[in-house]
Amino acid sequence: MLGIVIAAHGNLSEGFRSAAQVIFGFTDNMECVNLNLGDDVEALGSKINAAVDHVDQGDGVIVMTDLQNASPYNQSLLVTNQMEKERQDEVYVLSGLNMPMVLETINHQIIGTPFQEVADLVSYQGKEGVNIWHHSMNMADSYNDEIDF
Repeated sequence: MLGIVIAAHGNLSEGFRSAAQVIFGFTDNMECVNLNLGDDVEALGSKINAAVDHVDQGDGVIVMTDLQNASPYNQSLLVTNQMEKERQDEVYVLSGLNMPMVLETINHQIIGTPFQEVADLVSYQGKEGVNIWHHSMNMADSYNDEIDF
């Protein structure tokens, strides 16, 4: 089963897991790692490494982090780079965490998508999940004006 690790600032990772559980129910094989105010950044790397070890069942691990180049991301890269080559091939680290990414990862875990495909699919869904809306963009009004009943 695909392993999932969410590493983020504060309790954000726990919030994502909690929200995912509202939608999916119990989330299997997922670990959350938090970096709280005053925490030792190097200890964060150890926590991430332990989380990856815990969820690694041989089907790959997706590590999702909140911000590229921030401590959870950087520590995830350091941990992965210290792994043996064969194990490195089974871990993807993604940044820019959002709810569509979490849900997409869980979905692929459930349906058993081949590991090599998951990171690209999750990244795509994360990007597609970002949208802009403003009332001035409401196309329904202009559409209704054009309809001749």
